[in-house]
Amino acid sequence: MITETGKIIAIKEVQGVMIAQVECISKSACSSCNSHTSCGVGAVSEAFNNKAHRFDLPYKEGMEVDHSIELQISNGDLIKSASLIYLLPLLFFISSALVLKSFFNISEIGLIIISGLFALVGFIFTRLLAHRLFPNKPSKQLISTQFDD
Repeated sequence: MITETGKIIAIKEVQGVMIAQVECISKSACSSCNSHTSCGVGAVSEAFNNKAHRFDLPYKEGMEVDHSIELQISNGDLIKSASLIYLLPLLFFISSALVLKSFFNISEIGLIIISGLFALVGFIFTRLLAHRLFPNKPSKQLISTQFDD
């Protein structure tokens, strides 16, 4: 289970359903490393650190604005979504390069450009597939919550 702590920033009613808007601040893994000050990756992570992500969750009894909430996602769901996001466009890129190289007499620059376009098609296809597989319904996003008192 991956656990993240968020803060409830608003509670509102949308189409007759109570929704809690939650904000989570992304943390870099580099902050826990002892050599983050001398590492190039650490310098880049500091430049893009503290990004806030906001999303809506179904309201549950006990939720209040400015309280913390603990969100959890299962490892299986994380692996499925990461595989979809990273591997499908890569598969489009590699398969298009193999087909182009095998059946067409094309220069390397043309091969790279066309394969890049196929990777872009792969990203678009992934986005459409993700919307079908993981609809953006609040009830699907929340596995477990814990409130602070």
